[in-house]
Amino acid sequence: MANSSFVVFSQAADGAVSTTAAAAPAATATTTATSTAPDASTQAPPPSANMMMIPIIIVFVVFIAISMRTSSKEKKKREEMMNSIRKGTKVMTNGGIFGEIAEVQKDQYLLKIANNVQIAISRSAIAQVIQPSADASEQKAEVTKK
Repeated sequence: MANSSFVVFSQAADGAVSTTAAAAPAATATTTATSTAPDASTQAPPPSANMMMIPIIIVFVVFIAISMRTSSKEKKKREEMMNSIRKGTKVMTNGGIFGEIAEVQKDQYLLKIANNVQIAISRSAIAQVIQPSADASEQKAEVTKK
């Protein structure tokens, strides 16, 4: 391997190509023999733009699915809370007013906030139920017994 030879191609100014055979030095032969540069013909082509978009699309779809599932759970929980409100239920409004439901109407409630002080509020103004009414728990007990 120490006496390897190689061919040198050179091009003259007039366009003529000449070849020269020469002996390679031992160090050069060793470095060229141990060179591990891959051949250009064996390299894989770069992925297409469509293939690069697939992971992004998958992440986007998963994010939307999780968001929709969480939203539907919250909506169902709120609907159950709104259906459990009866006369005597203690609630808190979105404005931070605490009171007890004095009367249930179709789309609004009469909220007792102090002695002889009642205000009408919309169904959507209820933020949370503080304490379910005794009537509601009795009704649930009757339903489970049947």
